[in-house]
Amino acid sequence: MLRNISSTVPSRLLTRLTTLTSGQWIAITSRPVPNRADSVTVDSPLEETISAIFTALPVSDATDTPLVGWLGDPANDAGLDAFFTVQGLARDIERRPLELGRLQDLPDDPWQNVAAVVTVPAATEFVFFVCVGHGEQTPVTLFGARQHLAA
Repeated sequence: MLRNISSTVPSRLLTRLTTLTSGQWIAITSRPVPNRADSVTVDSPLEETISAIFTALPVSDATDTPLVGWLGDPANDAGLDAFFTVQGLARDIERRPLELGRLQDLPDDPWQNVAAVVTVPAATEFVFFVCVGHGEQTPVTLFGARQHLAA
């Protein structure tokens, strides 16, 4: 499924990305996620990491909302910068929305449906979930119950 590969993708991240299949979800977070063998921590900032990932991986066109994010403090400028960075760099060609919620409201269930976790250094807390893939696919269900978020 990988397409163009940026020279800025660390080898451990590239190795993880090659295991993904269409319809799976990845999490990009500033918070470590304990007990995840599929977690990769990178040293590069969010913008570089997102750009490298989504140069290599397409955002899924098989789900209405392929981008979902939670911010620690949605009023914090650094959190909003992270939101707009992910929205701008990972947003697919159909211009579907990136849904947004508060990190304190993040349910526990999406973590069991995430195929890879990428942790980036940041001054603010966030988690972004992105469904990847192209062609025929059946996206993995991320949440057990419908989430009501603001865009």
